[in-house]
Parts: sequence; structure tokens; C-alpha cells
Amino acid sequence: MSAFPIQFFRQVEVTLILDIIKPEERLYENKSLGSEDPYYLFALTSTPVSHDDAMEISGILDWYNDSIRNFLLPNPLKSVRKLNGLYLTTSGFVGSQVLHVAGLPPSREKAAWGGDFVQPDINTKGYRIAFSANSDATGRATITLTQPLLHNIPAGTQIRYGDDVNFQVCVKNRNGGEFGVKDAGKTIFDLELMEQL
Repeated sequence: MSAFPIQFFRQVEVTLILDIIKPEERLYENKSLGSEDPYYLFALTSTPVSHDDAMEISGILDWYNDSIRNFLLPNPLKSVRKLNGLYLTTSGFVGSQVLHVAGLPPSREKAAWGGDFVQPDINTKGYRIAFSANSDATGRATITLTQPLLHNIPAGTQIRYGDDVNFQVCVKNRNGGEFGVKDAGKTIFDLELMEQL
């Protein structure tokens, strides 16, 4: 199996979906037992690609069978910070919007950058940092999230940061891939990918 061709998609829009008006639509779209939990929707637009690349991308997208198949999407947004070795110092509980994290560079302003993503090592749910957080002299900080935790997370859990975050998604909408002369015979793909919880 080939990985999702993220390298061809340069324009990214991320939306946190908090609610859907029609419950049956939510149940249909979200295969996670119709979960009512917030999720991310990724709108991706490719750069104009050659015929050969378009053929390969089309084949890969066909393999994903629209919303039938879940797959991992590497974080499509470039993170500001590059961090690893992070872990929780205290447990996080469902409904909380803060994580107490260690492993940051000591005494650094904006050690965790607002807008970057984090992900507990125990599941595939990604969370966005709401506000930049400074670390103390021991490399610890309290990180506020844009949404409440959906799962309990035990103390000591490793935390992926930024480029190391992988979202579990499915294809919600697929547009484009038409061959035309508008871009000198190049092809552009537009996709919406829906986070699966």
C-alpha cells in the first residue's frame, strides 16, 4: 500500500467541527459509532500536477474508496516547534482542556506554540494547542487545548508533537482530478478528509 500523497497538497484548511445539525448525517459520516465528539475536517488542494502524477494520485484515492476506508494522515500543517520526548506529568481526564507536559526545553518562551497539534501516544485523536505556553526551569508547562479531551490519558503517556502527529481520517468529499487545459494540461485535486475518532 502506498502512503497518502500528502506531498502534492500545499493548500490546507483545518476546521474543528463541534456539532452537526442532522444526527443521521453524523452517524452516516462518522463511522465511529456515530460519535457526537468534535472532530477535525481537513480541506486539501493540490498543486497543479502532471498527467503521470495525476494518474498515480487518482489510483491511490480510488483505493481509499471514499468514506469506506480509514487511513493515517500525517499532520498537513507545518508545525512551528519541533519537539519530541514529551510526556504527561499528571493524568488528563475526559472533559479537561489542559495537559500538564514535561520534556520541553527549559525556561523557553512559547515552548509549546499555539496552533500546533499534539497527540497522546495511546490513540489517534489529535488536539490543537489554543495558546502558546512557556516552560519553567524544569521543562514543564500547562498546555491549553482548543477542545476537551475525549479520553482519559494516564500520567507518563508520551505526547507526539507537531509533525509527528498522524490523524486517522477517511475521505469525505473528493473533487477535481479532471484533466483540462486551464492549467496547461495540469490536474488539481480538492479533497475533504474527516477525522475518525
